Amino acid sequence: MLLRLLMCGLSLAGLADALYFTFAYYGRIKKARWVPEVLCAREGSSCVTVVQTPYARVMGVPNSVLGIVYYILVIAWAIPNRSAEIKLYLHPFEYVAPLGLALLFLISAGTIVFGSYLIYALRRKLHVDCPLCYTAHAINAALFVLFVIIF
Repeated sequence: MLLRLLMCGLSLAGLADALYFTFAYYGRIKKARWVPEVLCAREGSSCVTVVQTPYARVMGVPNSVLGIVYYILVIAWAIPNRSAEIKLYLHPFEYVAPLGLALLFLISAGTIVFGSYLIYALRRKLHVDCPLCYTAHAINAALFVLFVIIF
């Protein structure tokens, strides 16, 4: 129960980060007075610059939109008292896992692989520091560790 609450908290933080980047991607952040400058709201800042690169989307879909979907799925899974779950039987391991947990575990592992590539692109190709990007990747790493513990 405590791990699920922690996952909800991390996912809410990740959701806020993903929403920020989605607004930045669609140009709603550049001169927004409601966003503190410490959150990269200045035009020409690293956060606004990052969302304008080819690395900011997968097959035309902004990474932040994929993040929104991921964090909502994690929150929906982590909320207790779900009555019906489909079970996934992993016969070689003689382990029964709920299908939702297994799929979220795989998606979470994918965020680690993809996030590692994005960090590489930030540091080595774009030569940009993006604190909010690093925050999102750290949240994804923490969620993956929690999924490993639960799984």
